[in-house]
Amino acid sequence: MKLFIKSILSFTLFLTIQSCGSVDLRSDYLLSNPDQIDTKGRELLETSMKKMGFDKFSKTDVYEVTAQFNWKKGWLIMPMNAFPGNNKNDLQFRFATNTFDGQLEYLEGRKKGAIQGLQSWQGYKINNENDELKQHEHDRYIWGLATYHYILESPFRMLEAPIIRYAGEKEFENKQYDLVYATWGSEAPNSQYDRWLIYINKETGFIDLTEVTINDFFITMPKGLQHGTVRFDRKETSIGTYLPSKVSIQLLSPKKEESYVYYFTLSEYKFDGFNKDMLYPLEGLPLYGNSKPNEAH
Repeated sequence: MKLFIKSILSFTLFLTIQSCGSVDLRSDYLLSNPDQIDTKGRELLETSMKKMGFDKFSKTDVYEVTAQFNWKKGWLIMPMNAFPGNNKNDLQFRFATNTFDGQLEYLEGRKKGAIQGLQSWQGYKINNENDELKQHEHDRYIWGLATYHYILESPFRMLEAPIIRYAGEKEFENKQYDLVYATWGSEAPNSQYDRWLIYINKETGFIDLTEVTINDFFITMPKGLQHGTVRFDRKETSIGTYLPSKVSIQLLSPKKEESYVYYFTLSEYKFDGFNKDMLYPLEGLPLYGNSKPNEAH
């Protein structure tokens, strides 16, 4: 265990020293074809969304799902966990579709019954003993709720990115993928917006994994640790959408499945089964929907 922790700290130090600039996820194909028309990338994303049934999912109002996080030994000592107390304990996510508004409720463990929420980019907590509602600015919960919400819905929300480019092809684990690059602001790396390199399985049309950059992590991270891979296992839900059943988070580029920092499983998706008002307990806040305060009109 001590050796593993030492290895993590050494690796982190190496990334801190080696990474001075923003991570560039653009493929060689994309860099060699800077003037391409972006219709192919957008068409691939649209086709993938429909094959996975996300056109049906996008029409729901709210949904809920049970999640359980599993961290690899050693990584829990790093300050990377957005939801303290989640390791190997069930949580309940409740989200308003195509927004950043949602809640998590601890179903097990020392925080059982506690609810953390995000409404219009304002964090709040509901006390599990007396139902007291309290606003807060805990960045980890705000970041975590917004990020995991977006990851689950990313196939149809990615289509709103203003910059979408076809990025060529790649083989990974004996499967053939079309690559699509999506970002905001500028195609080149910038410090304000994240970038996504999306792997679309040529055979199934499903998004199996994405490489991502995270500029706005809830703690300051070296540039090298702002690049990760999200791997998806998918199962068909009751509405015909193939939603994630397991999401694995890896550092840097895609690796074998067991090379994760942590993964979380998702089960028992339910759609439009509760009153949406439940996610809006704070009065007098503007509605931002799928926007951030500085983006809303």
